[in-house]
Amino acid sequence: MEAATANYRTIQRHNLFQMFLIVQDYCIRVIIDGGSCNNLVSSDLVKKLGLTTRAHHHPYHVQWFNNSGTVKVTQSARVHFSIGSYHDHADFDIVPMQACSLLLGRPWEFDTDATHHGRSNTYTLIHKGKKITLLPLTPAEIVQYDQELAENEKKRVLESENQQVAHTVFPPRKEKPTHSSNSTGIKLKGGVMLATKSDLAEISEHDSLCYALICKDVLFSLDDMPTSLPPIVTDLLQEYKDIFQAEVPPGLPPL
Repeated sequence: MEAATANYRTIQRHNLFQMFLIVQDYCIRVIIDGGSCNNLVSSDLVKKLGLTTRAHHHPYHVQWFNNSGTVKVTQSARVHFSIGSYHDHADFDIVPMQACSLLLGRPWEFDTDATHHGRSNTYTLIHKGKKITLLPLTPAEIVQYDQELAENEKKRVLESENQQVAHTVFPPRKEKPTHSSNSTGIKLKGGVMLATKSDLAEISEHDSLCYALICKDVLFSLDDMPTSLPPIVTDLLQEYKDIFQAEVPPGLPPL
């Protein structure tokens, strides 16, 4: 038992205190760092949860988050969090950070009179008359969380790329308003596959695209009509067979 305790303390010797807190039913990664002069919250978390922000009373600059150079802190937000029976809230400055979603710094330690125990890497505080002990994540739990976070980010990026490709290759089609069963196009009468001018006039103004099939060459003999053509069409073509010439004249017809 003593060996296990000594091993645990040795492992925690180089680790920052990290834990999970619940914010609006989300499990949030938190770092407690007494060396930070401010409580900090990730701008991504503020955006995702839609937290209410307000102008910072004393704007200042930070320069070590995300290697993005100097960033001016101009807004803050109040965040309510909990773990077990411990329910609390604190004011956080909004910054673009990825190391965690919340960072509890010196202001939180001061307000709660929390004590950090270096060898066990735990925090204790008195909350509503009860002693609360906060335990850190183990290195294995931190590694597992980082791996899951990386996999989720990879899936998100892949899904985003697939959606972009899908929108590029197959642009989304706008749904056409449905007025009636006859308003989606031309309704041909019976088995006749010919559209008249009045048929074209019936096309709804919402139909932005219309295709017309024009027969330019006769691929069968008028004497050998397919039986699929309506009799009225067959009789009409046979009656005026003499005007369908075998070859088109090279010039204009004679006056």
